Amino acid sequence: MDKSVSKSSQPSGGNGFPTSSSNGRKLNKKLVYLCSIVMAVLFFLGIAAFVFLFLLHKNPKATNKNIANFRVDSIFVSRFKLSSSKITASWDIRLSVQNPSTASVLYQTFYTWIQYKQERLSNVTNIAPFQVRGNNWTAENGKLVAKSVRADEKVIKDMATEMAHGSVNFNIGLCAGYWIGNEEAKRVWRAVEAHCSDLKIGFSSKDNMGKLIGEPIECILTKTW
Repeated sequence: MDKSVSKSSQPSGGNGFPTSSSNGRKLNKKLVYLCSIVMAVLFFLGIAAFVFLFLLHKNPKATNKNIANFRVDSIFVSRFKLSSSKITASWDIRLSVQNPSTASVLYQTFYTWIQYKQERLSNVTNIAPFQVRGNNWTAENGKLVAKSVRADEKVIKDMATEMAHGSVNFNIGLCAGYWIGNEEAKRVWRAVEAHCSDLKIGFSSKDNMGKLIGEPIECILTKTW
């Protein structure tokens, strides 16, 4: 056998394996390939995170941090009259609504009513739709009327006893439904109920009129969905 042919047919390493320089080149190619994949994945994850945060900002959902706050600024009561089983009165109220969200809020429905303890005294009034811009307050007026509303005899007596001391504590209940979001196609519907309690109305001994005593009263959220 020709020895020169035998030697030339062996790999360049002389021991049946590739040379170290060949191994290095292949390893470098694999590392470059893996790095490219990792960079591509990170790039697309970054884009996805940016899009998610952008959409979240444009269309924030109602959370404990951006649900509206309500406040009773003033109440004026007129034509207040009690009989043995009925009450007649008219309440002119002024409510302030806060939107702590960065997105605009459109109140589509806004119902309010007057209570004495657990007894509802007035009709349920729907305040016309209104909008509150992000991080802002707005004030709305409502008129609540009780036209010879029947009430429990004990409720009438308790109310008359309070009135004899110059004031009566009423409550306001409200239920509101609103759209939150800056773009109509991406708005989210939310609803909230609140209770405004211990609204002390001072009455004059000369007439049947009264008004809210003291500072504006913050309302307490009782239900959100």
